Order: sequence, then C-alpha cells, then structure tokens
Amino acid sequence: MRSSPEVAAAGRTALRVLPRTVVGSDVLLALAAFGALLADPLLLGKITALTPGIVALSLMAAVPLLARRRYPLAVLAAEMPLLLACLAVAHPNRAAVCIAMLLVFTVGLEGGRTRSLAVGAVMALFVTAAVVLTGRPDSAADIVAYTALVLGALAAGDAVRARQALQRALAEEAVRAGEAAAMHRFDSERISLAHELHDVVGHALVAINVHAAAAARRARKTGAAGGTADPTAALDEIASVSAGALAELRSTLKELRAVQDGPAPLHPVQDLGDLAGLIGGVREAGLSVQLDATGTLAGLPAPLGHAGYRIIQEGLTNVLRHSTAREAQVRVEAGGRALLIEILDDGPPHAPAAVPAAHAGGHGLAGMRERAAALGGRCEAGPVSGSGWRVRAEIPVSGGAA
Repeated sequence: MRSSPEVAAAGRTALRVLPRTVVGSDVLLALAAFGALLADPLLLGKITALTPGIVALSLMAAVPLLARRRYPLAVLAAEMPLLLACLAVAHPNRAAVCIAMLLVFTVGLEGGRTRSLAVGAVMALFVTAAVVLTGRPDSAADIVAYTALVLGALAAGDAVRARQALQRALAEEAVRAGEAAAMHRFDSERISLAHELHDVVGHALVAINVHAAAAARRARKTGAAGGTADPTAALDEIASVSAGALAELRSTLKELRAVQDGPAPLHPVQDLGDLAGLIGGVREAGLSVQLDATGTLAGLPAPLGHAGYRIIQEGLTNVLRHSTAREAQVRVEAGGRALLIEILDDGPPHAPAAVPAAHAGGHGLAGMRERAAALGGRCEAGPVSGSGWRVRAEIPVSGGAA
C-alpha cells in the first residue's frame, strides 16, 4: 500500500494531466465533426463536390465544439444557426444530428434539470426546422426519429449529471462520517485517559491522605501523653504509595506520546491478576479487605481485566474516602459469559462536614459506570443494609474481547 505522500503526489499529477486530456479529446471531436460535415453529403450523394462555402460553413460549425464544456449553452446557441446553414446548403443530415446530440448531452451533463427541459423544448423546434430544410417536409417519421435521438441524448446527459451529483454527495457524506468517527475515537481516548488519571491519582492521594492523617493523630496522642512519636513508618508508606502512583502516571501519560512500534510502557497495565498488590495497599491504609475470587482471572481479555481492576480500585478508594467502615468485602466471579464484581462495606458515611468540598462532586461512580458500559456491561452503586454501601458491576466477557 502506498503512503499518504505518494497518494497525494499521484493525485496532483492526475489533476495536472486531466486538463490536457480533456482539451485533446475536444480537439479530436471538433476535427471529427468537421470531417463528418464534409463527408456525409458526399457519401450520400447530396452534393457532387465540395465548394469553398461548404468547407467554410463546416469549419465554422466545428470550431465552437472546442468550448462546449466551458460554455455549453453558448456553444449550443451558436451551433444551431450554423448547423441549419449547413443543412440548407449541403444537407449533412446524420452529421448534424450527431453534433446536436453531443451538444445537448453536454448541456444536460453540465446544467440543471430546469435548463435541460427548456433546451429540450427548443431542440424539438430545431429538429423540425432541420427536417424541413432537408427538403422532406412531409416526413413525420424523420421528425419523430431525429427528435427522439436529440432528446434522448439530453436525457442521458441529465441522468449522468444526477448520478455524478449523487456520487459527490455520497463522497461528502463519507468524509463527514470519517471525521465524526475520528472525533468519536478522540473523545473515547480522552475519556479513557481521564478515567486512568482519575483512578491512579485519586487512589494514591486517598492512601497518602489516610496515612498522613493517621500519623498526625498518633503524633497528637503521643504528644498529649508526653511521649515522642516516630512518623517513620507512615512516611515510608507515603513514599511507597506515591512512588507506585508516579510509575502508573508515567505509563498513562506515555500513551499520549506513544507511536507505532515504539518502546513498551514503563509500567504494565494492571488487571485482575494484580488484585493482591492493590488490596495489600488498601489494608496498609487501615481498611481490612476480604477477597473472594472464583474462576480464572488470568484468562480474561485484557480490556475486561483492566476495567475490573479499575472498578475495584475506585470502589475501595470510595470506602476509604467516604465511609467509616473498617472492613470491606470484594467478590469477583469470572464466569464463561460475564465478569461479576461486588464491593461491599457495612460502615455509615462520614459526616457531611468531614468530607472535603473537593470530593463532593467527584467522577468516581460515573467513571465506573462508563467503564462497564464501554464493554457492554453495567455498574450500580447504592446503599445497602441501612448503613453500608455496595458497588456491583457485571460485564460480558464478549465485550472485553471486542
């Protein structure tokens, strides 16, 4: 397959060659018309010899054909009296009809439907006058036959014009559809990256916030008791969580700069096989998590496994951020048809004053729903058992394989 620059160069070459080809064909048509106007009456015995007047009239009738594409109506108007003069002097019946058919075909091709109808009415009168000038005024068959030929050529030109207009409209529609598809892909990638950044940064910042708050509480308690607190453990946890978040953030941002056949990401894309590390980090933040996983998680399609990981990550992050629960249950069932995920906690939410205003309008729940919907599934979240909260997602395996 040729590259885009080669295709563009070929297109420019074709555009340069096309005008020369059109001019060459028009010159050949004008020469053929000139020869036909001279040969037709000689071959049919209408005249015995060519006179300078016949040659001059034939040349004058042939020359305007060179401009028929650019000025179809003007050329047709100029040709009608010239052809009538040729018919009156030399009677080149068939040649005149062929030239008239060529001209009205061009008018139908280059003009509109209304103009074609008007030209058709005028040409019917022209053909009648031409038959009368040939010396056979009583031949109705000639009038009908020649009129049918001329009007048929006009209809053919109009039909070709309509077909070309339809093809142009379809091509323009295809271009618009392609642009819309490209914009849709761009929006999908933008939303996907927004989800990734939200999950990575949000989860890490919540964990850092929990560790920092715990260290601050311990320091205050120790200070009140007259002792000295050691914040080393909490700081180590904060450093570990932030380092992991930075690695994931680099991998996500690297997708924005990725090129074909480029280097591999700095950090592998997480899937359900990485749940142990995720849950371990949440436990270190102070939330006890019970994992119940059934089925073969490693055999799931990559998009499905990654979406499942992110949904669990966001669900546990919401427990840390918004709930007073000390325990949470995570259930993952990888079946043959669907992946089922459930995150459940039994703690009431924080008091409204304890929730920072920046978290009030977060995108976590919407992001989980969009991740599931993108693969043909659904995700629901809401209160359960009076004081707890449950997140439940079900995604078909076929959606992740698409």
